[in-house]
Amino acid sequence: MELKCPKIYRDGKYLAYGGNQEWFPGTFQRRAGCGSVTGTNIAVCEGLFSQEVENSESIPYESYLELMEGMYQYMTPGFMGYPLIGKFKKDFLSFASGRGKELKAKSMFLPRDKQGCLEFIREGLYHGHPVALLIWRHSRKEFREDNWHWVTITGYDEEREILIWSNCGEREEIPVKVLLDDSARYYIGLVRFEEKN
Repeated sequence: MELKCPKIYRDGKYLAYGGNQEWFPGTFQRRAGCGSVTGTNIAVCEGLFSQEVENSESIPYESYLELMEGMYQYMTPGFMGYPLIGKFKKDFLSFASGRGKELKAKSMFLPRDKQGCLEFIREGLYHGHPVALLIWRHSRKEFREDNWHWVTITGYDEEREILIWSNCGEREEIPVKVLLDDSARYYIGLVRFEEKN
């Protein structure tokens, strides 16, 4: 199962699977803007930009950067970046409310229960909601470049037990056993949004 992640095009050519913080003009934005990029990816999937984005499967680079800049105003990182689950939820809900959509957030922090973690992700994806993943600290070498970092989970392959996510504009596949490795030291957080009943 894989949701329709925004696909970004530049000059008619495919550029990226979701946004990339490297596109921001500011140095600090490029270094610490992953939270607002994940927020933008989720907002597009949740239809919060319906008027600006006619077809979320094929979006011009310039338009997507504009959306990212707008989200950055809500999800502005501090000097330590944006490694805060509660702030991510609060800022995104504030953004959604400003767009006339009342959502509720669900989250998990430091989930050591592998099955519960997968169920949280699967349930969100099944209902069409991507999941924000904060990789706060992880001792596996695969995450050496991705600590203190947000990615957008857009899919899960049950058969291969592979998570699919958008990371800096790349579509990446990560085995569940790598992310939720019992022998590794890690701190992660998961956030997803859905409409209020």
